[in-house]
Amino acid sequence: MSTMTDDRNEGQAQPPMPLRNEELHGLTRCTRCKLSYLPAKSTSALRLTYCSFLCELGDLGFSIAGLEHMEMKKKGAEGEPAPEPEAEPVAP
Repeated sequence: MSTMTDDRNEGQAQPPMPLRNEELHGLTRCTRCKLSYLPAKSTSALRLTYCSFLCELGDLGFSIAGLEHMEMKKKGAEGEPAPEPEAEPVAP
């Protein structure tokens, strides 16, 4: 081989090898959809539990990120207590 082609591959990193069967069995499984996934690639806030944001939202009914930004809604003026709901008659 010529020395002109040998120096081309020195500065480049090798491409990642595909996963082998043993490595696929060690992947984390999503609690909701049971698919294998890499936790580092998960879009969920609970990376070790759900494979994506949608599985987290579908299983819990809310997302952790949404819960962190939630604010309490005030029912009445600050000085007066919130009105109590009226009792409804129970059908026999």
